[in-house]
Amino acid sequence: MKYLIQVCLIAAIFCACKSSTSSPPVSDSTVVAVSNQADSLIGLYKGDFDGKKIYITINYAKNNHLAGYNVLNGLRRNVSGSYKIVDNGFDVTLSEPGDHPYDGKFTIHFSVNDRKGNGKWTPLNNSSLKAKTFDLAKVSLTGGNGISFEYDYPLAGDHRDILFAKDGSCTLNYYEMHSDSTFAQQMITVRGNWEQKGDSVLVTWEKRNDITLPATIYSIQFEGEGDERFLTGVESTDSIRYWTGP
Repeated sequence: MKYLIQVCLIAAIFCACKSSTSSPPVSDSTVVAVSNQADSLIGLYKGDFDGKKIYITINYAKNNHLAGYNVLNGLRRNVSGSYKIVDNGFDVTLSEPGDHPYDGKFTIHFSVNDRKGNGKWTPLNNSSLKAKTFDLAKVSLTGGNGISFEYDYPLAGDHRDILFAKDGSCTLNYYEMHSDSTFAQQMITVRGNWEQKGDSVLVTWEKRNDITLPATIYSIQFEGEGDERFLTGVESTDSIRYWTGP
């Protein structure tokens, strides 16, 4: 009996020592720290995609899941995927829906320190398309929206309006002019990507064979005593508010 009690005591001491040296359970604070780290992925990224500007917006990053959208040549496509935390940043995969002939899959490595990414795009269902590599940089919007005119606010003109969105896309709606006083009854909508360079706004419009594409460079000018801003097309001295031709 005495021997049995000694054996039980030794076993209890051994189990206690093993328990004290085992890894502690993951705490709630650890989970929160990882989640907060993934929050740094949320934002707007701009990059060069085969000579064209691409914008990728990530608006959800949690529990290894990502969601957002991208804009290229005025075409907006939703993307979703996952991320993996690595030593120097994140490895990300984002896929477009797959119901468009130009849809593909992005694999991107994001660096936490310099807010940049580099990656590769591969087509999903189109064997005639080739894979492309690209670099991304996170867009920082500082005071005054980071630009010299208001985005997400339509600029109205003569039978037209244009909207420059925060995500780098833009939309022009206009009625084609047949004569000095006659306009078409059917509204034309053209979409594109925009970026500001100094006092100019550069636009890359979607490919359209049925219309004459609008101007691609607009100048930012000022009017009055305040900071009221407007755009001027390169082919006309009129502002976008009185712009009469595409």
